[in-house]
Amino acid sequence: MNTVLATGLLVVFVYYLIQFARQEYIQEEYEDAIIDIEGRLDWARTRTYFPFGMKSQIQVSNELLGEAKDFWQENKWDKAYRIALESQEAMNRAQNIYSSAIRSRERRSDSN
Repeated sequence: MNTVLATGLLVVFVYYLIQFARQEYIQEEYEDAIIDIEGRLDWARTRTYFPFGMKSQIQVSNELLGEAKDFWQENKWDKAYRIALESQEAMNRAQNIYSSAIRSRERRSDSN
């Protein structure tokens, strides 16, 4: 009986150790992604000019950020990190749209 109990406790200990290691492995990259996204969302909120498609990409990024945080709280670290990366990609698209529109605007003003 003691052997079964000791084996059970060992299995539970190893399980939690593995879970902790998985979280630690992904946590730094996840936090870096979240900080990046939140910073760029703050940047986006300060813009006065929103080219077509930029606002929708910002909204997608913001929604995915919320989902990533929810999954992190549910201890679904891999999924949270994947969704955070998707949020980053949406923010990349928003900034690319903005940059292209600004460059195009500058070219038009230079040619006039």
